[in-house]
Amino acid sequence: MSENNSGSMMGGFLVGAVVGAGLALIFAPMAGKETRRRIGDVAGRLKDGARGRMDQVLGAVKDGAGDVGAAIDAGRNEYRRHAEATAGAKETS
Repeated sequence: MSENNSGSMMGGFLVGAVVGAGLALIFAPMAGKETRRRIGDVAGRLKDGARGRMDQVLGAVKDGAGDVGAAIDAGRNEYRRHAEATAGAKETS
């Protein structure tokens, strides 16, 4: 499975988990104060999980950007090397 598809699948799973957890808390037979406390606890955990996932995504993007920059530099250097070699060959002809 590609990274893009697994990310979409993970996102869908997380949305389903949030909705399910929210409905379970709303319909659970508890006092309002206890329900609100539990909703706050779940929301805090979800926020922390989302923050962790976002940090992973940002790290992957930064790594990818570094790889692209290195590829551009390598291509630029190869182009210059080839241009110099071609110019040197023309001068000796």
